[in-house]
Amino acid sequence: MAAGVNMNTWMVGRVPVAHLVRQPQYNEDTSLKTRGEKTFFQKVRIMAGQADLTNNKMGLKDFNWLTKDELKTKLPGDYFRAVRNMMADR
Repeated sequence: MAAGVNMNTWMVGRVPVAHLVRQPQYNEDTSLKTRGEKTFFQKVRIMAGQADLTNNKMGLKDFNWLTKDELKTKLPGDYFRAVRNMMADR
């Protein structure tokens, strides 16, 4: 619902199509610097409608439709490598 209620979507499957694992980082004194995280990606199709960020609960202000090549320049390298194979080349 981050993109609003005016977009009709369909989740293609129940299994993630990709994932990204970030290991926790520690300070020199072994205290936790950043938590580790796992991000799972689901394939979803937009059936109809447009994104509408008005009054969204996540505080989002803008969105972009980007090609795979554009994403390569915008995303951190490890993030792009995790998702690149689930996108078409065209």
